[in-house]
Amino acid sequence: MLESQSNQYIQTLVYQIQKEGNVCNGDSFFIKSTDDYFICAVADGLGSGLYAHASSNAIREVVEQYHYEEVDVLIDYCNKVLKDKRGATLSLFKVDFLLKKITYSSVGNIRFVLYSPSGQFFNPVPVYGYLSGKPQKYGIETFTYEKDAKFIIHTDGIYIPAIKHLLSSIRSIEEMSNYLEIYTHERNDDLTYIIGQLF
Repeated sequence: MLESQSNQYIQTLVYQIQKEGNVCNGDSFFIKSTDDYFICAVADGLGSGLYAHASSNAIREVVEQYHYEEVDVLIDYCNKVLKDKRGATLSLFKVDFLLKKITYSSVGNIRFVLYSPSGQFFNPVPVYGYLSGKPQKYGIETFTYEKDAKFIIHTDGIYIPAIKHLLSSIRSIEEMSNYLEIYTHERNDDLTYIIGQLF
């Protein structure tokens, strides 16, 4: 599955496919662009199949319902909704177009990399573990971005070698998606990636 979303501030492409042999994807995502902000959540339910999907989709539904909230509030909501479910990892970030800043939080092994045209990379280390409904501390980071910055966020269903080179050397996200196609064929897990460019 490949879909896109864009406005005057951002362009994004999403690719998602389930593990070979599975009828549903244990990953879920939500993206939304408004005139003021962009929000992105990628969740990976523990394991695969229906129970993994139930956990990650519960997160997607929460973020869709409360996308206007701040990141620290949202990630707490996401954790609470997983009570009595299998659990999930999550990366969540919100872009403020006016202030040109990104607020980011993550629990688990979903990777996020941001490249700025000045040559800087932001590759935060997520909090170890997963969301399960139990009380938990979250790391929240806020940083600015430059015009034409590019990012990728992906679950562990895809391995991307030299990811920083990819972000810095390929000009458009369409070209990036074409480049990544080869890495989507061999997969032992559900796979989701979102790539974007900020204007």
